[in-house]
Amino acid sequence: MSAAAASDGAWRLGATLLFVCLGPGLGCSPGIQGFRVEPNVICGGGQATLSWIASDDGTLSSVPPDATLGPVSATGTRAVTPAAPTTYRLTVARWGKTAFREIGVEVVSAPAEAKPIGASVADPSTTCDGHTLAVSVDAPAAAWDARIQVASVGLAAGVNRTYHVEHAGRSADISPGAPSTVFAGLPVQGSWRLSTPLAPTEVCGRNVPRSLIIEVASTCPK
Repeated sequence: MSAAAASDGAWRLGATLLFVCLGPGLGCSPGIQGFRVEPNVICGGGQATLSWIASDDGTLSSVPPDATLGPVSATGTRAVTPAAPTTYRLTVARWGKTAFREIGVEVVSAPAEAKPIGASVADPSTTCDGHTLAVSVDAPAAAWDARIQVASVGLAAGVNRTYHVEHAGRSADISPGAPSTVFAGLPVQGSWRLSTPLAPTEVCGRNVPRSLIIEVASTCPK
């Protein structure tokens, strides 16, 4: 084979490999476009659904291990019923390279550590009438199992003002260091309205808290 022919053949091989790696819809590296779980907080014995979109078929695994997981197609869903807090991993491979993503599911089996629910005052739901600052917050079904119930509602450490809280037809004024059980038994899921009186030195749009956040301790019905 002449030097020119060898060079031409090498060029064609390189062009072919370049097309394989960079052609429409193709690539040398695997990718995961989305990996999610809904809801990501469930009661013990509850069910969550994993969903994903990836470039290639892959493998589902978890910590703690779940023997029902394994090879999966590039796009799909899988129902899981973790008995304890679990981290799920999706791994895909192509051309000797791998990619993975992880996502966690929290399992509530007893009164759980309080979690923050709140919003920035930059949120579109914020209102300020000159005397009261208020925000609306949604605890979505995509995040919270409908069976998870409120145990108590309190304020975060360092908050030194009173909040007025409304949720599911109930309301309570909550002071620092004094969690309320007014909302006990109601689903965490749903809309929450948080408000606080402005201090004499505070003016709407200036010198007000950057966010209003409550801490909700939750539990599951026995």
